[in-house]
Amino acid sequence: MKRINLSLIIVFALLIGLSGCMDSDNTDDTAKVKENEVAIENYLKTDSSGSKAIRDSSGLYYITRVANPNGVLAKRGDAATIKYTGYLLDGTKVVSSTVDSKTTFTFPVEGYQYWGGIERGIFLMRTGEKTTFFLPFYLASGNVDKVNIPAYSPIRLEVEFIKTRSESQQIDDFIAAKGYKPANIERTSDNLVIIRTNTVTGDTIPVGRAVSVKYVGRLLDDTKFDERTSSFTTGSAGTIPGFDRALRKLRFKEKAIIIFPSALGYGKTGFNTILPYTPLQFEIEVLQP
Repeated sequence: MKRINLSLIIVFALLIGLSGCMDSDNTDDTAKVKENEVAIENYLKTDSSGSKAIRDSSGLYYITRVANPNGVLAKRGDAATIKYTGYLLDGTKVVSSTVDSKTTFTFPVEGYQYWGGIERGIFLMRTGEKTTFFLPFYLASGNVDKVNIPAYSPIRLEVEFIKTRSESQQIDDFIAAKGYKPANIERTSDNLVIIRTNTVTGDTIPVGRAVSVKYVGRLLDDTKFDERTSSFTTGSAGTIPGFDRALRKLRFKEKAIIIFPSALGYGKTGFNTILPYTPLQFEIEVLQP
């Protein structure tokens, strides 16, 4: 699923409520909003469950096909995993979570990296539920032609909500999958995790000390995003908090795996290929000063 600029979502959400106040320059887009609404409502008349459709304040329509009242609700910052398939209203398949060997799609909730309809729709479901969403163009692929989606196309999106995991749960899952022993794990109340992989004696590194560090940075699915040897000054503003705090708990020549949530990393904005609300792992070795 392609990323979409959040500004487009906001602009067209306002368009719905303020269409009567807009000038002629926006006539085409305003008309397309109404056309999408009519097209979706006409489609719903052909659906056996169409009378159960609910129109959300964002402009999307949805039908809960399989309910799960005991399912878990997604929260901001969670990693939500779904299966989805998207169609034009004429039935043409245009998007799917099945890519290569993957059948699911995981995204940061309220990370605003993907279609607005997905960002909004996830809050209208619980885990274990299946829902059909009808997305107007401004909550889907937008007002420009894409490879297989014409501009201004409303989309029918079939979604199954598989699971949602908080960052703390993601870290727990990672530790369990790697088989790290509890006795070797140091974990703070804000989920900075240090797993030492060798034994070194002596004092820990103080604030204001220049250090050289060999490291490999990875996501929790082991996707590598950085590898290098760099110099840092502990306690300085130029180092992400989780990395800096971990260094100050280590000693020269010590090796460790460190893990921390986005609050100690790149936060709700992310950085380069690192998405918002992404916990990180680093394999580090503190070299001699």
